[in-house]
Amino acid sequence: MKNFHPLLIFSFLVFLLTSVQAQGNEHEDAVIRIKGSDTLSKVLKEWTRTYQEHNPKVRIELSGGGSSNGIAALINSHIELAASSRLLRPHEIHLVIKKSGVRPVSHEVARDAISVVVHPSNPLNAVSLQHLMEIYGKHKGEPLWSDLGVNVPGCQDQKILSLSRKNNSGTYLFFRQAILDKNDHFNSQIVSMDGSASVVSMVSQTPCAIGYAGMAYITGAVKTLCISRSHNLNTPCVPPTVATTLDKSYPLARALYLYSLGPPKGEVLNFLEWIRGPVGKEILVRNGYVSPP
Repeated sequence: MKNFHPLLIFSFLVFLLTSVQAQGNEHEDAVIRIKGSDTLSKVLKEWTRTYQEHNPKVRIELSGGGSSNGIAALINSHIELAASSRLLRPHEIHLVIKKSGVRPVSHEVARDAISVVVHPSNPLNAVSLQHLMEIYGKHKGEPLWSDLGVNVPGCQDQKILSLSRKNNSGTYLFFRQAILDKNDHFNSQIVSMDGSASVVSMVSQTPCAIGYAGMAYITGAVKTLCISRSHNLNTPCVPPTVATTLDKSYPLARALYLYSLGPPKGEVLNFLEWIRGPVGKEILVRNGYVSPP
């Protein structure tokens, strides 16, 4: 038997190892990284779980942190999709283009109504955007429930406890822009909460409290208020419903988005198309969101 040169044997082994690695890489799972909006997190968790069950070769890595954090991750090309409960600002679009060389593309995946909620014992049924500005905006002294013409049982001093989302939240930004003038800010007495579920939970336990949250997080433990655009008491208020969210007659109706780096391709495109398909829509509605038209 001929003896093979050690160098030939080594070269052959390297070739085999490289071939095996190449074949392994061909079968690696596709990864879709999604980060951002806590408002969308409820449905995103079920979307990703269900999609992966039917597409085992796709791995979806999901994390929250708020719309602003998701957008920051998209700007730095750390993710494939940013979940956002607001539109990107012009300077954010510019940064995405500057850093990645492509324009971000928005994909409307849901409609939502920011619901204003109070404790069930609160006799108040409706507020105007002007009322909300007086409650949440900068003002002299502390707002009282008596300023809105009600006396809340269990709220000893009748001082309104205003709950808000944190400023990295798209819900925070949308709500602030909807009720305040452009350069105004919330007052310093506001208590900031980590997410919509936390806001709803706190309001349900606190007679003095008022808060706002995405409609998918509203429970029977709180009372949802009807909203009027005008301070005129004769102006009819509008409740947050599927119909008023779709036709945008509800003053705090909005769209929810996933943003991609340029037009989506491959598994990212497949995932987005599945979301907009019958299974994705059924999951969306079951979790309390409104399906886009």
